[in-house]
Amino acid sequence: MRFLRSVGKTCYASVYNVTRTVGRRGAPSGAPFIICYHRVVEDFEESAKTAIPSMLVSARMLERHIDWLARRFSIVSLDDVGRHLESGHSARKPIAAITFDDGYADVFHHGFPLLKRKGIPAAVFVVTDLAGTGRPQIFDRLYLSLRLAGSRGLPLRETVNAAIRAAGVEGAGVSAAPAAGDEAFRVMTVLLNRFPGESVERIMAELSGGSAMEKALEESGPLTWEMIETMHKSGITIGSHTKSHTLLTSESLAEAASQLTGSKQTIESRLRAPVRHFAYPDGRFNPLVVQAVRSAGYQFAYGICRQRDPGFPLLTISRKVLWERASLNLWGGFSSSIMNCHAHGAFDPEDRCEHDHSSSEPGEN
Repeated sequence: MRFLRSVGKTCYASVYNVTRTVGRRGAPSGAPFIICYHRVVEDFEESAKTAIPSMLVSARMLERHIDWLARRFSIVSLDDVGRHLESGHSARKPIAAITFDDGYADVFHHGFPLLKRKGIPAAVFVVTDLAGTGRPQIFDRLYLSLRLAGSRGLPLRETVNAAIRAAGVEGAGVSAAPAAGDEAFRVMTVLLNRFPGESVERIMAELSGGSAMEKALEESGPLTWEMIETMHKSGITIGSHTKSHTLLTSESLAEAASQLTGSKQTIESRLRAPVRHFAYPDGRFNPLVVQAVRSAGYQFAYGICRQRDPGFPLLTISRKVLWERASLNLWGGFSSSIMNCHAHGAFDPEDRCEHDHSSSEPGEN
């Protein structure tokens, strides 16, 4: 399946770039090309053995992306992006921006030195309740628990359903229907969408990966406040990603407001600087959540798809998620044509997203 997707992507990119002279132009309609990364690692293949592959980019590949961008765009800060969008004026040269979600420590270790060396601005969206704790994100822990459970030779879905029963968690288990691709990732998504965080923690306790899990998770720890302060002093924009990476569309308005205001206040207190930028966890927003972001005092907010709220375009700014293999062609090499397609949204139909951004009630997404 991956091979067929790669064939299709390579062929489509080749045709797209031959039939449209887009190589010297910016993103569609002059919109900034804003990239969202998550983790920056030394060795992608090694890290992908235990971590979610689509959240990883190697420092080497990140440099390829930056060099490609620098030849075609002015890479600017999010404050500059905001000024550009507020003005409504067309830039003489198309602009791009680089962002990192979730606040992983490896961004400081492997991404920040590269950005400094090249003089490239960027933004990091941090989860404030995790900063400085050494505790990985719940989805990182759950994914690894599932990978380790699957490696024991038993059907993963049966193992998970047994863990759900043993944990005393109410609700339907995971369907036994076969799924293509990374089964651990698919099961993780089902569990996170179906159960609240406390129930997921109980299920993970039943799956327990022991010392093997603890060792593997050391690599995916969060930034410390010292790291965040160092990056901020060097010009990196620090934005909010909520207090605990909660999916705001699944929460009450009171909880959403607490997540939004609490994280903003914590960062501002630590850095003694205003926080203007917010990134929606998992790109999930709806009209009520957007209003809550506005009420919390953010000026700019970012999703991970092309869906916008026409009433609040500056609070639903589009980004493109990239990772290690996003720009690879059929032969496993970096492809300028494929990067060009990403920059112009050629792979992303504007009216399609896996999340429902139109729901007006909390918890309906």
